[in-house]
Amino acid sequence: MFRAFSILTILSFLFSCCRLEEKKEIKNSNTKSASDYNEVNMLEPDLDTLPNGKRLLDNVDSAMNLYYKEVVGSDTLKGGYILCYGIDDSTTYLYLRKGNKLHLLNVTPINTSTWGLGTLFKDLDTFVMTQIDNGNGVPSSYQLFDKKTGNNLLGENISAMSYYFLKDTLFMLCDHWEVDHGENDITLINIITKQKEQYKLPDNLPDFCDVQIENLTNKYLKLSFTAYVGGPFTTSKLYLRPKTHNNTPFKNKNATLK
Repeated sequence: MFRAFSILTILSFLFSCCRLEEKKEIKNSNTKSASDYNEVNMLEPDLDTLPNGKRLLDNVDSAMNLYYKEVVGSDTLKGGYILCYGIDDSTTYLYLRKGNKLHLLNVTPINTSTWGLGTLFKDLDTFVMTQIDNGNGVPSSYQLFDKKTGNNLLGENISAMSYYFLKDTLFMLCDHWEVDHGENDITLINIITKQKEQYKLPDNLPDFCDVQIENLTNKYLKLSFTAYVGGPFTTSKLYLRPKTHNNTPFKNKNATLK
């Protein structure tokens, strides 16, 4: 009788130990370390909501983590502003945010690349410049937004093909058709004075040509032209800039130097 009782006691003890180990394993499996949570947060974009109810694409600063530059990310700007991205079931959005105030900068369907909305390129004191990836080998373009108003300083939906700083003044080069629906012209815009200079493009340029400001002075504008589709093609042209008065727009289509 005593022997049977001893055997039963030992079996009960062993069973209890097994149950205790099982509980420990379950508890350990449900307990994640801080590093585990960091790994999860790195791989899964945060779905916090913006003040307008749109989901935040993610809230990790892309300037701090290169991985998030691939999925856009949020960028902290001078003056307490944030460049961030919202998303819903059909659309992605680019916002300029300060506190709970949002300025909508760009939108694109959810099935297109978010890079097409623009990513942070230059953070200036009162402006923010974004770079747009146009895809398929097409050169990038640029947009400039006023931080206080969220307005595109080039005009609604207008982007620039090139930019240049002449001392402290920013100039941006745009397709004239976008600005004033002119043909075969390009427009140089002084961002500070709003002056517009129109210049005639060289004849016989390839259809797909990248135009860049090679040099800019108070007297001259030099542009380079490079084909990005088809055979190799590159050329440049020097333009004589006209004198201006009273910050009024002017045209200078034919003032060129060979």
